[in-house]
Amino acid sequence: MDFGYKIWIEKNGNNVFGMGIFNLLNLVEKTGSLHKAAHDLKMSYRAAWGKVRDYEDRLGVELLEKGRHGRTGAQLTPEGKLMLEHFQRVVEEMDKIVASGPLAEIIGKIDILKSSR
Repeated sequence: MDFGYKIWIEKNGNNVFGMGIFNLLNLVEKTGSLHKAAHDLKMSYRAAWGKVRDYEDRLGVELLEKGRHGRTGAQLTPEGKLMLEHFQRVVEEMDKIVASGPLAEIIGKIDILKSSR
């Protein structure tokens, strides 16, 4: 049995950061390009840029540097890097909990019960 989970951060009841923007920013960090990141995620550049602007508005901080790189690429702002790093830590901790914590124990017991029938 496979199981998964979803993580997001809310501020005043509104989603301000989640896996979608995390994946996009992570690819921008790796590729140095919003265009390449969008392409890898099979989305248009316009949609990717809209997503970044939307989350910047929600958070009240800039995530990507604007106007400095143009055709030479994209870089995260210090705040963007901070969000990426901290969200990565949250994901890693959740992965550990899911893989070895109470959920894994429950799933293991269910699998044993199913196989003994």
